[in-house]
Amino acid sequence: MNFFYIKVRLFHRLPAASVIRRNFDYNKGMNYLFEPVVFHGKPLILGSRTRTTDVFAGFYHWHPCCELLLVHEGTGSVIVGQKTYEMKPGRLFIFQPYQLHKVFASVSEETPYVRTIMFFQPHMFEQALRPFPSRHALLDRLWRKGEGESAIDLHGELSYLEHIIDRYNNRPLPSNPVAEEEDMTMLLLHYLEAISLQGSVAETAEYRPFTYSEQAMQWIEEHYAEDIGLEHIAEALHLSKFYLSRLFRRETGGSLSDYLIARRIKQACRLLHTTQYSVEHISAEVGYPNVSYFIRSFKTAMGTTPLQYRAAARKAGH
Repeated sequence: MNFFYIKVRLFHRLPAASVIRRNFDYNKGMNYLFEPVVFHGKPLILGSRTRTTDVFAGFYHWHPCCELLLVHEGTGSVIVGQKTYEMKPGRLFIFQPYQLHKVFASVSEETPYVRTIMFFQPHMFEQALRPFPSRHALLDRLWRKGEGESAIDLHGELSYLEHIIDRYNNRPLPSNPVAEEEDMTMLLLHYLEAISLQGSVAETAEYRPFTYSEQAMQWIEEHYAEDIGLEHIAEALHLSKFYLSRLFRRETGGSLSDYLIARRIKQACRLLHTTQYSVEHISAEVGYPNVSYFIRSFKTAMGTTPLQYRAAARKAGH
């Protein structure tokens, strides 16, 4: 999801790569579950080589973020929308935001289900991927094409991806958030490279329409540096702010105001670490014309003042 759970005082914190299961419902005997993914302020999380040897019946669910499921071992089936695909080693499944899907694996001690799952927020890689126009375009097609294929055979690239995943997991711990995001960008680029070499992604299909929550998050991405509030977002989307607030919470599991705060604080952290800008300058850069309010918001989110955060980040970088 496009949420940033920064600090326990601002958001309820859960283990990395966790999901919140809610909205349990029965529809024709099947469970439809909305699973927001907790990112803890990161644009990407990776669950590597999860191994299952007991019953894995799966359930219908969806996430408000993009999911890549790479099968290392296992057989079964994957349902995406109205299509059913065979599960097999080397197959990569692509689940777009809000796309209903179900994974069923036939497992035992002798035939385990082993997979690596990547959740990521596509729009958070917009800037990072711009120097790579072909990969940027490929990612755009993967997560936005309404009729694109949801399964790509990467058997010929499986050992390559497994090496990349292992190297990512065994790398030295990044010294700061900027370095960590660079590592995540490189990981995503390696995935896109494997897809471009081995897979085929349709370029002719229509783009799926954005949900209102996605539209709101995209608008925030373009305007968070301005002095904006909920009423401005609602006006841009031609919705009442009360309706937009309820809709955003229903579709993502959290509040739009918290998302806006988190996006601003995330950028402030980046600027504090990578520039010499004053706190006053950074406050204005991330949409806080009142520097005192910015400092209070930053401390609430991060548990420290902007200058203390900068000092700690620089110390960790040495």
